[in-house]
Amino acid sequence: MKNVFVVILLVSSVFSYGRNPQKEMEKKLIGTWCNPYTYEYSGELKGFTFKKGGRCEAVNVPSLDLKSWEIKDGALIIKGFMTGETGEKEEYETIERILKLNDDTLRVVSKESSPRVTFMYMNAKVIKERITPQVQKRKEK
Repeated sequence: MKNVFVVILLVSSVFSYGRNPQKEMEKKLIGTWCNPYTYEYSGELKGFTFKKGGRCEAVNVPSLDLKSWEIKDGALIIKGFMTGETGEKEEYETIERILKLNDDTLRVVSKESSPRVTFMYMNAKVIKERITPQVQKRKEK
């Protein structure tokens, strides 16, 4: 019985040793992520598209010209440029700790202290299935 336990322990350690949590997070992040609240209230998808190789684009946010993304120590880092109110381009960088990342939900915190600031995004593949825009509800009345 003791030998069986040792074998199971060895096999499980070999499989977990080969896993790289950061690489798994990066794979899950590839795709388009949009804010469900914006979609619910306006019917417009706004968010980010994360591509392989660390490339990134903003979705329906004309003031952002995003260039790259990476995950480092559990934080999502997005870089690019932002057009300010005066029309000048300035560097843009955000570092947000990932709280939750699965196939359909991305939740990040950008500010830990009070008031705590968190954002939620949904995978664009499922947002239209799960959220009905209020714009559509108003048209139906």
